[in-house]
Amino acid sequence: MSRAETASRLLEGAIRLGVAQGVGALSLQGIATTAGVSKALVLYHFGDKPALLAAVVERLGAQSVERLEQATRGPDALQGWRSMMLEEAASGELALLGALSQEAELTGAPAVPEARRTREAHATTLAEAMLRTLGLTPRVPAPLLGRVLIRHMDGLVIATARGGSSPEEIEAELDTFTLALFGLGR
Repeated sequence: MSRAETASRLLEGAIRLGVAQGVGALSLQGIATTAGVSKALVLYHFGDKPALLAAVVERLGAQSVERLEQATRGPDALQGWRSMMLEEAASGELALLGALSQEAELTGAPAVPEARRTREAHATTLAEAMLRTLGLTPRVPAPLLGRVLIRHMDGLVIATARGGSSPEEIEAELDTFTLALFGLGR
C-alpha cells in the first residue's frame, strides 16, 4: 500500500469513527484501531492528533464542496440541493465537519477557515442557482446567500446527528428553507 493510500485509509477510519461515536472518540489509538493499523503508523503519517484532525477537516470540506458543485451542475439546483441535504443528513459527515470546526485542538489550524471559505463560495454559487431555478435573482449580496445556506445546512445536519430529526422533520426543514429562499430573491 502506498503512502497516499495509507494516509487515505487513516482519514477514512477517522471519519468512520467520528461519525459513529463523535469527536470525543477521535483519539490516535481509536483511529488506529478503526483503520486496522498501529498508533505509530498514525503518528508517522500525521505527526500528531491536531495534524490528523486538520487533514480530516480538509477531506470533509473537499467532499462537501464536491457535493455542492454537483448540486449546482444539475438541471434543477433546488432539487439537487434537497437530494444533497438528505444524503448529508444521513451520512453524518457534515455534522462531523461542524463539530471538528469547533474543536480547541484545531484553533489556528488553517484547514478550518479555509474549508469554511471554500464551502461558502460554492454554497453562494448553489444558492444563486437555486434562486434561478425559482425564477428569481438575489435580493441580498450573493456572499450572504452562501453564508445563510451553509448555516442552514450545518444546523440541519448537526440536529439530525444528535437524533433530533425524523425524515419528515428534515423534509419540513428543507421546505421551510425553500420558502425562506423566496424572500431572499426578487
